Amino acid sequence: MKKLIIIIILFSNFTLFAQSQDQEKEPFRYSHKFTLGTDLAQPFLLGGFNLNATYTTNRWIFDYSHGIGLEIPDFIKSDEQEDLNSEIEIPWTTGPGVGYRITENLDARIDFKAHRTEVDLLNGQQELEYTQFTAGPGVYYRFYLGKKTSFGLEASARYWFNLGNNLDGLDGDDFNFQDNNGNQQSFDTNISAGVGVNIALIYTFGRNK
Repeated sequence: MKKLIIIIILFSNFTLFAQSQDQEKEPFRYSHKFTLGTDLAQPFLLGGFNLNATYTTNRWIFDYSHGIGLEIPDFIKSDEQEDLNSEIEIPWTTGPGVGYRITENLDARIDFKAHRTEVDLLNGQQELEYTQFTAGPGVYYRFYLGKKTSFGLEASARYWFNLGNNLDGLDGDDFNFQDNNGNQQSFDTNISAGVGVNIALIYTFGRNK
């Protein structure tokens, strides 16, 4: 909860500062437009599919994103997770976001996500199902593929903070259990936090109107 409060305070201070620096509020292009997008890196790295929708006012941007069928590859797992032969799937991840437009193409945003997580440990010796909650402040930049097309690309860089999950019996972020040989094992449930960089293919409705 402390992390969430700090994130919200920092983001609020940033937007207040940005607004104070822009008293005249000259209109940006692409205001009051609806955009659909899909992440390009996600299908290659995590499988599955993601769809996000954004709406821009003159200065604010609102988004909602939903992904399905994600699998965490070995190169992303921690050493501890690999040692447990973990298979980690995220059937869905969903949540809203809000941001402030710094220029017509650049905005700072914070996203809030819930990630449904299913884990198989030590070849079925232990199975977990829980929902993890994260907040991801970041920056986004979009550019369009030509002057007349409504298609474009949106690059993003975020840092996901773990806000916790709804799994019982945790020691911090760790779930402790006993394997079939009587050995005590520990699994880090913090899956979806850390740095995230992505590129999305986008389409803005009525871009040139």
